[in-house]
Amino acid sequence: MTSILVRSIQLLLSISILVVIHELGHFTLAQIFKVRVEKFFLFFDPWFSLFKKKIGHTIYGIGWLPLGGYVKISGMMKDEKNGSSKETEKNWEFRSKSAIKRLLIISGGIISNILLSIFIFTCLLFKYGETYLPTKNVKYGIEVDYLGEKIGFKNGDKILLVNGKYIPYFNDLPKEILLGKSVTVDRMGKIIKLSLNNNKKRFLFDRKKISFFIKPRVPPIINHVIKNSEAEKYGLKNNDEILAINSEFILFSDQLKDLLSKYRNENIVISINRNGKMIQKEIFIDSKGILGIYLKNFMDLDQIFSFEKMNYSFFESIPHGIMKSLDVLKNQIFFLKNVFHIETKAYKQIGSFFSMAKEFPSKWNWDIFWTLTATLSIWLAFINLFPIPSLDGGYILFILIEMITRKKVNEDILERCTIFGFVIISLIMIFIIIWDIFKVFIS
Repeated sequence: MTSILVRSIQLLLSISILVVIHELGHFTLAQIFKVRVEKFFLFFDPWFSLFKKKIGHTIYGIGWLPLGGYVKISGMMKDEKNGSSKETEKNWEFRSKSAIKRLLIISGGIISNILLSIFIFTCLLFKYGETYLPTKNVKYGIEVDYLGEKIGFKNGDKILLVNGKYIPYFNDLPKEILLGKSVTVDRMGKIIKLSLNNNKKRFLFDRKKISFFIKPRVPPIINHVIKNSEAEKYGLKNNDEILAINSEFILFSDQLKDLLSKYRNENIVISINRNGKMIQKEIFIDSKGILGIYLKNFMDLDQIFSFEKMNYSFFESIPHGIMKSLDVLKNQIFFLKNVFHIETKAYKQIGSFFSMAKEFPSKWNWDIFWTLTATLSIWLAFINLFPIPSLDGGYILFILIEMITRKKVNEDILERCTIFGFVIISLIMIFIIIWDIFKVFIS
């Protein structure tokens, strides 16, 4: 229950930041061009609001429905009370401004979300830098899960090329494999080319939770012994390296997992290396094949793998922050493209706020929080570019038509299109929420 609450609070805070920054973009440019903003609301406020206060010409408030937010700009839509015409146009109304000024005001939210994403990634890179594992340093090949096996990989494969191109850093391999059509591997000295068609990629999109389908193969060294487990009971300790089970030698962690599964409900003799001294212990393996330990992953083994660490000054971080935002956006566009390829089953990864909440950690982690917020920010900017009435992109489309034809779009048509677009988007959101709930019962 606590983890659900922590995730929900992180999601709510992230959305609040994104909405405020987005609407602040519209608000700021409206103020610059002397356009009056009647309302500035975090979340929607049908029937009532949780808080509101009027300062100057603007009512600032917080609604009760956390599905977004809005600014109400004077003169964007036809005033139902007194109508609007050239004779009654006020110089503080949106409609009175030139097309380029109106275009900038409407684009303000998108621009703000792009800048927020770049700023967050820049700060993260400035603080932490980047750590890369060169592909050439993955000396033992890869370890794969069941998804990796389904698309054709095997434990110990060494990835040589993706789409005929050498990928310098292991960190980039999963993304390149998803984007690619073929992978060339060295399998025990034999060069094999694996095809990556949509039928294979669907295994990656059809998974119930995000996991690494490939990772560097590592020796089985204990990172943590779980309290009250069989491992703790029989005296296994952190940093013990497991050498053998019974008479079967073990070199890699995937081999350990296979042997533990093989000896379920049995007593085994486990041989370990503890600070250069060989120790043997007899341990019972339960029906699930669980020993009660967490093994070290490749990030914990810098004595085995040679990493490259890059640190940046703040100004050096800016171009890398821009590239990071672009990479995230490219990945999201790739995913969206695959949603329309039914055979990939990428549509199963579509989700509402419930799915978003699952991406946040169960324990508060600011690094992950800001990374996800930056990711959502660039995604929000991209979605708002869609030329759908009621989204920013819809208004941008009408203004561009006006700039090309030198004639304003009829306000009645604009209003009807906006209402229609709002209804369509609302129905899509409702469908996605229902789909998200439905996935709980079919998973």
